[in-house]
Amino acid sequence: MTPLIRLLLIAAAMTALLAVMVLNHANARAGGTEIRLEMEPVDPRDLLLGHYVELVTPLQRLDTSEFGDAGGHVFQRGDRIWVGLETGSDGSSRPVSLHPSPPGGMFVEGRVRYASNADDEPGQWLTVHYNIERYFASPEAALELEGLRNEGRLRLVVSVSESGAAVIKGLEIDGEDHLDALL
Repeated sequence: MTPLIRLLLIAAAMTALLAVMVLNHANARAGGTEIRLEMEPVDPRDLLLGHYVELVTPLQRLDTSEFGDAGGHVFQRGDRIWVGLETGSDGSSRPVSLHPSPPGGMFVEGRVRYASNADDEPGQWLTVHYNIERYFASPEAALELEGLRNEGRLRLVVSVSESGAAVIKGLEIDGEDHLDALL
């Protein structure tokens, strides 16, 4: 096999891998169940990652004692966690249960980033990562979105697949959807 053919095969394999990743993302956005999440203010800065809005939702900081102590399960850093969701009358989804394996009904899958066990308190405090914690935008748009988020005028629009994987679809600003185009 000549070096040129080998190089072309490697390039084709890499292109195919990227195409599969884009198609998986597109399928998650198009075929998932749409949920909306309220956000909390936070002030991020990262010179290496560029401009983004830090998104903190009610799904990220969880007290297991509020959810029946997750059936007695003790979560550790790095554990996968499935969070049962319920949509309120305002259209926002909220966590209602915690599970070490996929439950029935609507849920989102995350990974425990931090788990603390207080000796004098029941339950655990968990910080959970879902890959929906940052929304990248131009410098001007990021600052404007931070202001809207801090005023409570911004909600996150997320598509959740049947397996619980979450993908950001866009933002809701003052009740109006602003969905991102994939291509």
